[in-house]
Amino acid sequence: MAIDKGEAEITGWCVAHLAKALRRPEGKIDPQAKFTRLGVDSAMAVYLVAELEEWLGRELAPELAFEYPTIATLARHLAGERD
Repeated sequence: MAIDKGEAEITGWCVAHLAKALRRPEGKIDPQAKFTRLGVDSAMAVYLVAELEEWLGRELAPELAFEYPTIATLARHLAGERD
């Protein structure tokens, strides 16, 4: 079952998830920074999208983190494509 999430909520989830994965404080994760600048490699980016897919309850294309290379652009896209 798909759950509608807003841009701010998706951004917060991504920041928290990446902070944990990268072992950094959430305040050090800039939603405007490119994933590569944050230290996210391709495997981690695909994993992030898979985790988002589970959290949102809807299918997502694995390449989304490459098409939307920041937390902010990814969150904006996902919030805008709600069912």
